Amino acid sequence: MKNIKTIALIYALSTYCSACYGDIFKINRIGPEILEADPEVLKNLSYDPPGQDLLSHEQNREAWQTFVKTYETPVRKVQDWYNSITDKESADAAADSFNKDVLPILKKLTGSSAEMKKQVLDIPASPEMQKFILLRILQLQSRLLVIFSPMQEERQMHSNTCYCGSKLLFETILGLTAPSSRAISQFLGSRSETEEDMKATFQEPWGTEPP
Repeated sequence: MKNIKTIALIYALSTYCSACYGDIFKINRIGPEILEADPEVLKNLSYDPPGQDLLSHEQNREAWQTFVKTYETPVRKVQDWYNSITDKESADAAADSFNKDVLPILKKLTGSSAEMKKQVLDIPASPEMQKFILLRILQLQSRLLVIFSPMQEERQMHSNTCYCGSKLLFETILGLTAPSSRAISQFLGSRSETEEDMKATFQEPWGTEPP
C-alpha cells in the first residue's frame, strides 16, 4: 500500500508525542510491527480518551465533545459504510450514500497536519488538549487512508474485489469525471508529508491555558 509510509509516520508521531507529553497519546496496544503487517487494523481501532488531567477543565470537556461530534463520529460512520459492503446490492447502496455518509468528513479531513492544526486552533481548549485533538485527527486520517487507498488502487470491479461487482461503486471511487473520485484523490494526496513536517506542526504557537 502506497500510504503505509504515512500511516507509519503517524504511529511514529504518536510515540514522539508520548515522549513529549505523556502517555495520553498512546495508541491502544498497537505497535509498529502490527501496523506494518496489517495496516487495516486501523479501520476499527479504538483510542484511549483524554485523561482526567485534561478533562478536569470545562473548556477541555467541551472541546472533546466538539471533536467527537465533528470528527470521530463521522469517521465511524465511514467505517460502517465501508464495512457494509459485502455484496453487489450493498455496494450499490454504498455508492448511493457516498455523498451523504462519506464526502463531508472526507473533505473536512483533506489537508496536511498544518492545515488540520488550523481547524484545531478554532476549538477553544488548553494547548495540551489541542495537541491531543490534533493527534487524534491525524489518526482518523490514517483510518480513512487504509480504507480508500486500496479502493483507488484496485482496478477491477469483479465480485471478489472490494467493489463486489458494483459498477456504481467502481465509478464512484474511480470514475475519471466523478467528483467523489476527485475528492478521494485530493484526500490521499494531502497526506504526503514527512515526519519532520508532522512534528513541526506540534510546535508553538498553540492556545492559552483555560482559567
